[in-house]
Amino acid sequence: MASSDRLLKNFPRLPGKDAHIAAVLILLYPYNGSIYTVFMQRPDYNGVHGGQISFPGGKKEPEDENVIKTALRETYEETGVDPTAVNIIGTLTPLFIPVSNMIVTPVVGWANEKPLFRHKPEEVLFLIDADLKRLLDPSIVKIKPFEIRGEILDVKYFDYETNTIWGATAMMLYELLIIIRRGGFFLQE
Repeated sequence: MASSDRLLKNFPRLPGKDAHIAAVLILLYPYNGSIYTVFMQRPDYNGVHGGQISFPGGKKEPEDENVIKTALRETYEETGVDPTAVNIIGTLTPLFIPVSNMIVTPVVGWANEKPLFRHKPEEVLFLIDADLKRLLDPSIVKIKPFEIRGEILDVKYFDYETNTIWGATAMMLYELLIIIRRGGFFLQE
């Protein structure tokens, strides 16, 4: 899902020593006879990720033992999901995000039922329950130009119910979907 232009333009591919550590939670749960995950719409703010759709997560704090604790803490803070209700499945490939100088580890977790979400309006405009079966449909992957660091790049994105899921979130989601296609997860309750 990374733009081919990203490799050609002047985007650093390797993190520097000053890169921050972060984590997101890809929470899977049964709902309506399928398996779902949740995304959040960030409010518009003057920052590189303002207004974007993402998985819950954020920067590792000194009190976090590891990136799993970071993902669970941030998810609780942003969506109200009780960390004790999440069973950790594992992690996906850490991803360096040059525009925010972050190395983000996607943590995959399972809840036995749809969580009671209570998002923080100052951090999250709204949540999106997304059916993995629909995310697996190749027709929702589209390409459009985005302005990134003053350059126009053709970027692949997921068009999920008119919500644009792109960038690092799309790359993490794509890796998860490849694992599912290869039989790594079951898509039924």
